[in-house]
Amino acid sequence: MGVAKSDLQSSQAGTPATPGTATTPGTPSTATGAPAVAAPGSPTTAQTDGGTASGTNQATTPTAPGTPRTAKLRFAPIVGAPIAAATPLSQRLSTLAKEKGITLGTAADTDNTHIMKGYFSALPDGNQTTIIYVWDVLDPAGTRLHRIQGQEKVPGGGTDPWRAVPPKVMEGIADKAIQGYLVWVSGAKT
Repeated sequence: MGVAKSDLQSSQAGTPATPGTATTPGTPSTATGAPAVAAPGSPTTAQTDGGTASGTNQATTPTAPGTPRTAKLRFAPIVGAPIAAATPLSQRLSTLAKEKGITLGTAADTDNTHIMKGYFSALPDGNQTTIIYVWDVLDPAGTRLHRIQGQEKVPGGGTDPWRAVPPKVMEGIADKAIQGYLVWVSGAKT
């Protein structure tokens, strides 16, 4: 599922509706044609020219100050970004979560307290590409508790806007996602 500019709110106050319609992870995004991508802390399977590559990206560390000791975060598969864009994002999410002391869980864990699900779209915008992202923080039952959203602009466009998106931009989005989660989970007002 992709995210359109109209899905973003001018502020994070309130709880806006979930963008678009729900899709099953692993199905193509309607806005970008990109599949859902496995996230940090979950088993990954990537389709490559030479076959399928699998692995696990998991970390468990002590919690950061301000993070409740019982909090355990799992990343759901990323929706809308192709593997080439999602890989630096996922790696940065995992690394930064570990650095910040966030305990990461997997889909097999029954004690996850929060699930973060990211929705991405890249849209040509003149001579630029706009990356729109929405992170929903869910409880284990799938109820949205918090939303982190934003957009980034990068030079370049074309028929495949994801080609214009450098890894550093996706890593920056990961930084904002982790920071937004930490601010929210610590109870700080935003």
